[in-house]
Amino acid sequence: MDVLKEIWREAWQPPDRRPAWQWCEDHIEAIPYSPNPGRFRSENSPWIREVMEALVDPRIRLVSIIASVQSSKTTAPELTLCYIISNLPGPALWLDQTDEDARDYSESRLQKLFDQCEPVARLMPTGVHRHKRKNNAIQFTNGMTLWILGAHNKTNLQRRSIRWLIGDETWRWPQGHMAEAEARVTAFGWLGKCIFMSQGGEEDDDTHRKFETTDQREWTFACTECGHRQPFKWEFVEWSKSARDDAGEWDFDEVRRTTALRCESCNHYFNDSERTRRELNATGEFLKKNPKASTENVGFHWNALCAMSWGQLAELYLRAKAAARKGDVSLLQQFYQKRLGLPWREYVEDYKLEIVKSGYKRGESWEEEGAIDPKTGRILVAPLPERKGLIPLRFITVDCQMDHLFLVVRSWSAEGSSRLVWNERILTFTDIEVMQERFGVHSSLVFLDAGYATYDVYRECAKRGWVALIGDRRPVYAHKGRDGKTIQRFYSPRRKVVLSHRQHCHVHYWSNLNIKDTLARLRRNQDPSQGPTWEVPDDIDDDYLAQMESEQRVKEKGNWMWKQIGSRPNHYFDTESMQSAAATMLKIVGREAITAALVDTSTEES
Repeated sequence: MDVLKEIWREAWQPPDRRPAWQWCEDHIEAIPYSPNPGRFRSENSPWIREVMEALVDPRIRLVSIIASVQSSKTTAPELTLCYIISNLPGPALWLDQTDEDARDYSESRLQKLFDQCEPVARLMPTGVHRHKRKNNAIQFTNGMTLWILGAHNKTNLQRRSIRWLIGDETWRWPQGHMAEAEARVTAFGWLGKCIFMSQGGEEDDDTHRKFETTDQREWTFACTECGHRQPFKWEFVEWSKSARDDAGEWDFDEVRRTTALRCESCNHYFNDSERTRRELNATGEFLKKNPKASTENVGFHWNALCAMSWGQLAELYLRAKAAARKGDVSLLQQFYQKRLGLPWREYVEDYKLEIVKSGYKRGESWEEEGAIDPKTGRILVAPLPERKGLIPLRFITVDCQMDHLFLVVRSWSAEGSSRLVWNERILTFTDIEVMQERFGVHSSLVFLDAGYATYDVYRECAKRGWVALIGDRRPVYAHKGRDGKTIQRFYSPRRKVVLSHRQHCHVHYWSNLNIKDTLARLRRNQDPSQGPTWEVPDDIDDDYLAQMESEQRVKEKGNWMWKQIGSRPNHYFDTESMQSAAATMLKIVGREAITAALVDTSTEES
């Protein structure tokens, strides 16, 4: 009689409709494989609350999770599965990689978790029904069946009608298997749900194409100083650039000690500590990056910055960068995929590229510097027995602002290597003349940005024979070659701007995307054995180094572009981009670069 009463009580008991994470806090005694002992507490990973709610929301058909490893990415669906078994039973399929992986996962994680959740433990088959509890399938006493199988076995994706489909680490699945698995929930109509979770995979793979169909919710925090809400972005993690030992190698203890997260709005620095992360996560919310997506498709993304020491991440990153410079990019790929939860692509524009100081002082001469013969226009290769009468192959580039100017002097070899000679914030156009005379730079090799105060720049260029440059969104510009054929280049033909009957100046437009890509490639090599080098002096200032990390390559509305990071000053970045534009125009770098090529010292196109 007592058994019948228990059966009737459970049959007529209404399902628990509290948020899944609240239910789990009450019923999960421990997560056996978690480093955090004791009961489940969502405050340890507050970003999973909204995730768990979405997993059981009947209005949502697809949930795509892309996140860093060891940040509760898989734990959230595991915990929610306990809630589903107890409150929303229906045929369920959990897909791991292979059948062998799935059996091990069932034994080592899922079943151990079920045993720690009393409502689910009561539904596990026991006694004479123990044969219904297997590593690849569990038939619960409430009629629900859970299969734990491998996604690589296509047969597992074709035989069953499923209400709950849960796929783990889909970035490792064979192409097309996500679509095969999704078809299993069709028979359940609006009740069917697909849940996919993964670290970052490859650009344009099935995982990321599926994520792009969702509203792409990003975990954000509110700055405790200014209130500005922002994602946890890796580009705002900073550490001391002088954290090196006597040999110039990174001192990782100092890197960890000095690492901090900067607010993208007010520039407040947050110290790296577990307490700081808890305070920031307490303000956390998911914001939709793709609000026009179907309301049935929900996506979540977060990275390791909300869950892991920023100093530890900085060390992992710097070690990965060191390996990449030696030709092994696997660690850098893992950092992007596993720690940042981002897709890897072959050409990763790493705007946080380490700049290695090159063992010289600002202002020093460089024996590898090339020269231009003013009589023939030929670029001459160092070493030169006699430099008298030759034009040094060095450029001045200037970013012009309202009340000050940023100037860079860079020396170039005929083979495309370069060395920063001088950088300084100056006040007047006369100061440029002083620098021009000091470093012996030919007037036609002085380039000024005319994007701001355009007429003033044109006027000063006309008076002094300087060249005006303007960055532009166009990727290429058409030129007429000597043979009459059209040539596409990253800069425009020379344009003559007439200011008066006595004054005119010359202007070139240059491709923001392609010239800055060129700069990124040049910056990558500081090892002479690997080709042309790009060097900075030992006494370079921190302001220059910081500004060289002020832009990143991003994709917006299907187009790649270089975009300023927050409100970071980017003046030196622009001056170095103009250096690359000038070197491209003189054919020192780029696809038309050849040793000892004929060059017009005025940069006029033939």
